[in-house]
Amino acid sequence: MTSDTVVPATTIRPRRTGAAHSARAHARLALTAAAVDGLAKVSGDRPLEELVALTAATAVVVGAAEHTDEPVVAVSGPAGPVLSGIGLAARSTVGDLVRAADSALRSAPVVTDEAALAGAVLVGSARVGAGLAARASQQDVIELRLTESGADGVRELVAEAGPDRAEAWFLEVLLRSVSRVLAGFADPHGPAAALPTAAADDEAAAVALGRRGFEPQGVTTTLTAPIEEAVRANPDRTAVVAGAESLTYREFWQAAQAVAARLHAAGIGRGHRVGVLTGKTVHAVSAITGTLLAGAAYVPLDPRSPAARLAEILDDAECAAVLAASDLLTGLPVGLTTPVIDIQAAVGGPAAEPGTDRPGPLPDDLAYVVYTSGSTGRPKGVEIRHRAIASYVHWKRRNHGLDLDTRLLQLPSLAFDSSVADLFPVLASGGRLVLADTHQLLPRQLAELAQQHRITHLTTVPSLYRVLLGELQRAAGSLRAVTVAGEATTPDLVGRHHELLPGVRLINEYGPTESSVGATAFDHGTAAGPGLPIGWPIANTVATVTGGDGRALPIGFVGELRLAGHGLADGYRNRPELTAAAFVADAGAPGGRSYRTGDLVWWRPDGMLEFTGRADDQVKIRGHRVEPGEVESVLGLLPGVRQTAVAVVSGPDGAPALAAWLEAVDTTVEEIRARANAALPPAMVPTSITLIDELPRMVSGKIDRGALVRLAETDAAPAPASAPSRTGAAGDALEVKVGAIFEEVLASGPIGPDGDFFDEGGHSLLAISVIDAIEQQLGVSIDLGDFFDTPTVREVADLIRKAKPDDQA
Repeated sequence: MTSDTVVPATTIRPRRTGAAHSARAHARLALTAAAVDGLAKVSGDRPLEELVALTAATAVVVGAAEHTDEPVVAVSGPAGPVLSGIGLAARSTVGDLVRAADSALRSAPVVTDEAALAGAVLVGSARVGAGLAARASQQDVIELRLTESGADGVRELVAEAGPDRAEAWFLEVLLRSVSRVLAGFADPHGPAAALPTAAADDEAAAVALGRRGFEPQGVTTTLTAPIEEAVRANPDRTAVVAGAESLTYREFWQAAQAVAARLHAAGIGRGHRVGVLTGKTVHAVSAITGTLLAGAAYVPLDPRSPAARLAEILDDAECAAVLAASDLLTGLPVGLTTPVIDIQAAVGGPAAEPGTDRPGPLPDDLAYVVYTSGSTGRPKGVEIRHRAIASYVHWKRRNHGLDLDTRLLQLPSLAFDSSVADLFPVLASGGRLVLADTHQLLPRQLAELAQQHRITHLTTVPSLYRVLLGELQRAAGSLRAVTVAGEATTPDLVGRHHELLPGVRLINEYGPTESSVGATAFDHGTAAGPGLPIGWPIANTVATVTGGDGRALPIGFVGELRLAGHGLADGYRNRPELTAAAFVADAGAPGGRSYRTGDLVWWRPDGMLEFTGRADDQVKIRGHRVEPGEVESVLGLLPGVRQTAVAVVSGPDGAPALAAWLEAVDTTVEEIRARANAALPPAMVPTSITLIDELPRMVSGKIDRGALVRLAETDAAPAPASAPSRTGAAGDALEVKVGAIFEEVLASGPIGPDGDFFDEGGHSLLAISVIDAIEQQLGVSIDLGDFFDTPTVREVADLIRKAKPDDQA
């Protein structure tokens, strides 16, 4: 947890992985001698003090299980059940912790409404009579009791839970953890933070889960070596298709060699970095591959990013050159001093003379540097070496069944590392890449492309797959596997996939940029199953679920995911402080270090990981990783802005969206949005921007983001139809119809002729909904690229008139 994170009090969330059933779960454990001794040390064998000590130990375990410093525990006391949060963070010793639990319970009111106990762990003791205790039939409570059994008075912990709350395996882990914490109470003066929260065997079992598929030998090759083998074996097979153009493997490789020769002629090779600014063309892949063949690392540049951000990246990466498509040259920063090489000219140039000594890449050379959002206000460059990404490519070729017959519909932007998961595994397998621009083609057109080329594989983010899935049925005859990645998927999407494409594998991949694209994977196969796990570690990865102390947590406990193995990045370019914080020393990990992802997960008993959220504010917006802190920093530098706050809210389509609130003078929302568009990539521009007299603050003085989110939810209600438009007077009949479609898709108030779809909170996926609605309601099909270029109500109405000149209404 970061120091700025406000952690709400929490109870135990359900731990369910199997089929539903009606029976209550039970578990029983005899306390170890060490646990009995520890309990006696802090309670003096007095019943009430013993119950308080058991509550303190349970609070530690609940805190570990839910990754929080403010666990909530209920206690069956003499006067009835009480419910209280018990702060753990400031308790320096075990004795302090027990006294804090005692104080919290003494001040907690008796619970008279049984429903208030829902989700709680209810602690009790056979030595303390409980009044008004929750009924044994309570379905939403985990009951944990300390009992005595037999003539010798053996102390036991007993746990029960309703079928919707937990299964027996989780109760057993819970009891073993409570027993382990009690054993740590033997030293009341010892540090509370050092209390172990997992039984030794459970900790060892969790560590083993994270290593079970790991291949310690790794892959010692470059990214280009297997591609060169594919070129030799299949020179005349088609390698890349983009629109009406295509290249065979021989042509693709000759073009890549020409790029490498051009870079070498400019003195660029190993140890250098080259920016690549390109769209989805056949020679884009040759430009990237040619950079690698020259021994340099490529730095992907997003054509949709503003010039100011490209300038930041090029400056930080210290690029020796930029390879750019001729139609994108105007998007480069004004006054750029870095040499620019036209891609079309480079691929058509001569390759190196035979016998020329041109050193290519080595496995330990950098392959690429990709920039992600940074919480400090600057993008951060993640440095990935050949051997790291080559290990992922090696795994993916096997796991996804890539071969000569593979035809992959390549959807992610080439500017993001998600494209790496497509390009190199397919080329190394001798398959075919079919490049598609999702900002130019509608779902129907993408599906037609898939059908035309008999596509077998595709990778996309769940939010795009949701709108694409219905159209993909026409390609079901050839499709073998769909991979979703970059965002959390949902049960309804998985179910719909299996309903519409029952014979097609659905693979859920997870992996931050810092672990070379992929770290875990789960194959949903061809039928739906329980839960939505992100799977288990792939062959190049070791995964550990850790608590705040960095120690491994047992199955069922939520903790931060740490990754280690062959796929780890070197760190962040020119950011030693960020590298040291994220890539930490880890004596038990391969290579002696691991990466702290900030993602919260838990091990399921079937050995798979399940994602629950983030330990910080980072969010995925349409598959792009966004740090709200960076957006705040950029907005805070704009003229007239005094203070900013950015939070994640639910967008018009229910997906995560950014909202910004600003204390500002002598400026308008329109001016701020225009400047934000000039400084930030599209995914980082807030959907809503609100000027506010004063940001709400908590007692601590920190901005109350929760209050802002609640404000956003209140403001999200559509304005009445009679409300005046903020974007011009009512237009003609056709403009009124288009405005109504905008309003319906954006769930907004009236939008006039000058209303810009994107300024009103729209984005690329919602644009597809607008175009579909226009086709259904007005019988006109307009081009997606044209919509992006002319997104106001009036301009879209003009597009409709041009497409259907005889119908002006």
